[in-house]
Amino acid sequence: MATTFAFQETLPKLPVPTLEETLAKYLRTIEPLTTPEELERNKALAKDFIKPGGLGQALQQRLLDVDRAAPKNWLNDTWWISKAYHEWREPLLVNSNWYIMMKNEVNHPTVFQPSAENSAYSTFQVKRAAHVSQQLLDYAEKLFRQEIAPERTRSGPLCMNQYTQLFGVTRIPQHGCDRLVNNAFPSTSKHIVLIAEDQLFKVDMYSKDGKRLLDGDVERQFLNALTQLKHIKRSAPIGLLTCDQRDAWANAREHLLVLDPQNRKSLQVIEDALFCVTLDSIKEPTKIDRKDDFAEWAKFGMHGHGGHNRWCDKSLNLIFERDGKFTCHGEHSPCDALIPALIMEYIVLKPTDLNAPSINGFVDAPTYLPFVTDAKVQEHIKAATVTIENLSKNSDCGIINFEEYGVDFVKKSVKTSPDAYLQMAIQLGYYKQMGQSCATYETGSTRQFRDGRTETTRTLSSESAAFCKAMEDPSVKPEEKMKRLRAALAAHSAYQKDVANGRGCDRHLLGLRLCMQSGESHGLFQEPVFTKSGAFLLSTSGLFAGDYFIGT
Repeated sequence: MATTFAFQETLPKLPVPTLEETLAKYLRTIEPLTTPEELERNKALAKDFIKPGGLGQALQQRLLDVDRAAPKNWLNDTWWISKAYHEWREPLLVNSNWYIMMKNEVNHPTVFQPSAENSAYSTFQVKRAAHVSQQLLDYAEKLFRQEIAPERTRSGPLCMNQYTQLFGVTRIPQHGCDRLVNNAFPSTSKHIVLIAEDQLFKVDMYSKDGKRLLDGDVERQFLNALTQLKHIKRSAPIGLLTCDQRDAWANAREHLLVLDPQNRKSLQVIEDALFCVTLDSIKEPTKIDRKDDFAEWAKFGMHGHGGHNRWCDKSLNLIFERDGKFTCHGEHSPCDALIPALIMEYIVLKPTDLNAPSINGFVDAPTYLPFVTDAKVQEHIKAATVTIENLSKNSDCGIINFEEYGVDFVKKSVKTSPDAYLQMAIQLGYYKQMGQSCATYETGSTRQFRDGRTETTRTLSSESAAFCKAMEDPSVKPEEKMKRLRAALAAHSAYQKDVANGRGCDRHLLGLRLCMQSGESHGLFQEPVFTKSGAFLLSTSGLFAGDYFIGT
């Protein structure tokens, strides 16, 4: 078997498309959003932009120089994380962080016994948290040894770089633009952080002689921390600050660091941790007994119990409710959600052992991570609480389990890509509700290129708009409706193929605009449709179905 990063050096760089190709593609995508007069005006502006001696030609040459200087990927090496994520100042909660809800286990109990160490938590909750944590650590060690098989498609191997950005990685707030802090890959960290009732503990995952703890050992470590909860002098809920607007959190963090050296010590332990584990207690406010109300559960995956017991800056957070439900929540900038989704599938394959084994090695007890606060910190926390409450009230979740047919029907009867089929269903659903189409985003992967991340698949097309209009017109015969559906599906699949080959229009247009110098501008980028076509009222990112997922 090839090692995890065996093909990295063989992957090509992300291409810089030609001006003509990108502008032609862009003009096609704005057709359903413009009147004939607006479209003609934009065509004239595009022609002026790419003419010999025009601004477009100068920007293209500058971008080609950026590409030459970039060691791996002109977009990712130069701009991507800062422009797509770190300069955005809105809260990570809801706006950016991803979450994945995992199914209950095959041996999931129906009655949850309170833990003897702390009755606010259940024994199964602690056992499952310990087991999944240990499984994730097992995966991390295999990754560090490069024993995870490199992924590939029919087109060839895929970039595995994002796998290096998960363990021991944390985003920290800074004014104007955040940054990532992480240990070198493989991570040298040997601990995780446990969060319970807004208190944080350093939990070592290796014994004094270097042996990795087993499920039973981790379980005892967690129970030790839950016992400590009864006796410690509690700190303010600092984790709430990670849910706030980024400049507000930057201000608060800076004040914490200046206030007392202990705060730097606690923050550094959290930021260096391999990942975080949260145990939500019976004390956390819940609106209802959720049972199988997955939409209500998804709200907790997305924004938690009012932001409590979360550290939004951490790449990986394993969250366990008192009834044993497990959600993974993570920060988006170091990697796309597909990567942790693949990892989650791996770590839940083996169910929790209710009589877990131990190595019984000597290990330090969990270390409580206190914070020193003052009135100013309390004001920051109060403001963060308002931000979280407003975000939560302005967000909703719905999960539909559609059981009438599935992938097999789409592939065999419709003979098309299930993704394209679902995209057209979403287009039609929006059109039926709103009476018009809108600019629509779908994530496209560029991982066949070195350090490739994503490109925008523009789902709305003239063909999809024509399909939606036909479906709502009773005078159009079924045969014609089917014909228009086929045309829309073909257009979508063709655009997706271009995206996978690094030939979408959005990233290239972004690169060109970022190459503009002070005082330079062009009417093409000032047209209302340029903003409208990139203001995606529908954002339709999705993950593979997964054998163990409830929702994402």
